[in-house]
Amino acid sequence: MRTITFADIFCGCGGLTNGFHRNKNFKGLLAVDCWPIAGRVFSENHPEIPFQLRDLYIPEEVDAVSQQLKEKCDVLLGGPPCQGFSTLGKRRNKDKRSSLVEVFLDICVNVVPKIIVVENVRGITSIKHRTGKTFPEYIQEVLSEGNGSIGYDARAIQVNTLEYGLAQTRIRWFLIAARKDLNTEFHVLNKSIQEIEDQKTIVRRNLRDVIGDLPQINSGGGDNVIIDHVDGVERTIFNHRAMNHSTKLIKRFSYVPVGGGLLDVPRDLLTDHLKKMVNGAYGNGGHIKNIYGRLDWEKPCGTIVAGIDKITCGRFLHPSSNRLLTPRECARIQSFPDSFRFFGSLVNQYYMIGNAVPPEISRVIANAIAKTFGYSNS
Repeated sequence: MRTITFADIFCGCGGLTNGFHRNKNFKGLLAVDCWPIAGRVFSENHPEIPFQLRDLYIPEEVDAVSQQLKEKCDVLLGGPPCQGFSTLGKRRNKDKRSSLVEVFLDICVNVVPKIIVVENVRGITSIKHRTGKTFPEYIQEVLSEGNGSIGYDARAIQVNTLEYGLAQTRIRWFLIAARKDLNTEFHVLNKSIQEIEDQKTIVRRNLRDVIGDLPQINSGGGDNVIIDHVDGVERTIFNHRAMNHSTKLIKRFSYVPVGGGLLDVPRDLLTDHLKKMVNGAYGNGGHIKNIYGRLDWEKPCGTIVAGIDKITCGRFLHPSSNRLLTPRECARIQSFPDSFRFFGSLVNQYYMIGNAVPPEISRVIANAIAKTFGYSNS
């Protein structure tokens, strides 16, 4: 039985690819992104899959990708940049990046793969496309029509990573589409969705389960490569390097108990901006309570976000050290294997990890597709 071919458009550092690559039934044909450092990380971790640096706002680049994959790609993966749909900042209805959804759909219609997997933040469900439809409605309509002769049946699902064994409350929107000629005969779409559902687990993991064994380091400590020993066995740990916080910031952190945050820091240690936050100048919602938020060893983490380095973006203080989580701790929470190495500045590493699809969720989807087509999981 031949392998199932796949390609990853807007691949970033390779979270979606990693899960499919771990299932030996799949073979990667191509990965595409516009960010050089993400391309380096992708290629270092997936050297057998060709990576191409392309600007998909340029029609000729889109055509080049489509021609390479046409009649060769079984499964097309895509995570068009989600910043235009995110609820963590101002949602920009006319964000240029939102049009990359249309670019991805053009590639889908031209390549005509058997299966299409689209991933985005769940905020996409309420954002309007310029046609007046929501983006999910627009995507399903375009795929249903296809290229005129071959169209797709599609279903959207929301995946909560907690239900698949991750120590993270991350909910993401996925759309799975199956070519109508295959779906009519084999019920591919319903089978795939059911296989994803069947892989849920009752196991609930916390931060201690996921990052508790990593070396304890303080602000500015750690390194990009650490040689460690556990029970006499040597191991190499990548990207376990902490941001070097100022003395003032560390002092503020020291007042924050487990489950606490900005409101626990003495007022005389706060900047004028932080005092305004405490006074409610920017609202009194949950975000204020989560600033400088310290995590709990016995609970999961919230969603790992791309802007974690900004300190005030959420509850990301280490449970017992006065510092932000390291990239390796974030990668563990995101389910990246320890062998997966990141490059670039700390800011770049956080950005790539936060934007990635958790590889374990990608593996779940890969397993579901493989089983639907009669392949055993591996």
